[in-house]
Amino acid sequence: PAAPPVWAGSALVHVVVVVEYKEPVEVLARTVETIAQQSGIAVRPMVVMATESRDEGRFATCEALKAQCGSRISRFMMTEHTLQEGETVGKHSNENVAVHEVYRQLVEQEGMDPFEVMMTVVDADSLLSTSYLAHVEAAFHKQLDGRRLVYSGPLNTYRNFADAGLLVQMYEIMRCNTDTFHDPLKCYYPQSNYSLSLGFIAELGYWSIDTMPEDVHTAAKAMVNNFGSLSTVAIPALICNDLVENYGDRYTQAKRHQWGITEMAWHFALAKHMNLSFSSWWAVFGAENRRAGSFFSCAQIFASFIVFPSAGVYAALYWDTLHSNIQAYVFIYLATMVFQWIIFWAQEFFLWRHLLHQFPIEHPSPLRWLVLALFSPVWHVLTTLSFFVVPTIHCLYHVTFIGELGYVCAPKGEAQKTEGAEEKK
Repeated sequence: PAAPPVWAGSALVHVVVVVEYKEPVEVLARTVETIAQQSGIAVRPMVVMATESRDEGRFATCEALKAQCGSRISRFMMTEHTLQEGETVGKHSNENVAVHEVYRQLVEQEGMDPFEVMMTVVDADSLLSTSYLAHVEAAFHKQLDGRRLVYSGPLNTYRNFADAGLLVQMYEIMRCNTDTFHDPLKCYYPQSNYSLSLGFIAELGYWSIDTMPEDVHTAAKAMVNNFGSLSTVAIPALICNDLVENYGDRYTQAKRHQWGITEMAWHFALAKHMNLSFSSWWAVFGAENRRAGSFFSCAQIFASFIVFPSAGVYAALYWDTLHSNIQAYVFIYLATMVFQWIIFWAQEFFLWRHLLHQFPIEHPSPLRWLVLALFSPVWHVLTTLSFFVVPTIHCLYHVTFIGELGYVCAPKGEAQKTEGAEEKK
């Protein structure tokens, strides 16, 4: 949607942190360009490139990006992260150092109010809607007190959609559709890109330096801070990212995503080590149970892969012996599935037709769309097994018998093509 009117009162200072490690400069340039093009805000945004000290090309890359932005941003900063004892490699430890440095400069040195500085954390391949920051600020001012909340737009990974295999495409459609058209009555969680005030993240102790699912974990910490209340505000503006094209690399990414099942242990630890009332703890724990990808939601999906096929086989073999009421229930269930299939693809049509035209997305052929839509029930089962069930079992085995999961960055978009070209040399 279009940018809301510029806030007439005290404007927020927007700081966008781009977390990157050896990303192709053309990918970063595309991301930074969408930050420089932000509209509907009174103060030009500040860009922070959160780099790793082991990236030899970070200085040259940041100089090029700074020159590209010019006067369209208020300030350009580069931070460097060096892995310390107790830290694990990943986005969480990098952004933790970056935002500490932002706090030091803006609050401790310049005296800014940290609750009037809005931090937006994005991935290196994130393309922001031109009104994204304006919608974050509008949502902030709509709250009675927006200082201690998290703001997040819908997940979208369609930029290089046409380059992916069929199963990868179907799984990304499922992920993005669920997040874009989420149940507004349920707890909403940020994924990859999100915003919160500098004062709030400081109160939360910044990011946990050993927690890989940093987005989900930060949202959970926000809920604990707010006594179990819903703490993530959904905004209507999109950020478009790349998907991982190859099957093997997508499995690697899925395994990293499913490391989030370990959040269950942290929630149990809250009950023992935090002075929370039972009702506050239960609100946070209950939200985790209902979160897609949590340990308990995984258990439900595992059970469904046993119960539903068994019930289907039984109904097919003994259909004539089933009571008429049970037969009616089966027909109602099948009709419901068909109705949900129609709604699902109607939502996707609306998304692609009316919301995604602002991004340079690579569209698949009409034949691929036809194959995806007609056989989506089959692809749904196969992709859930490939990128959810099996990676979850893999993670459970890993956490039980091995220990920490190493952070492996699966290549996306141009990075993936660059790697492929280098391998052919």
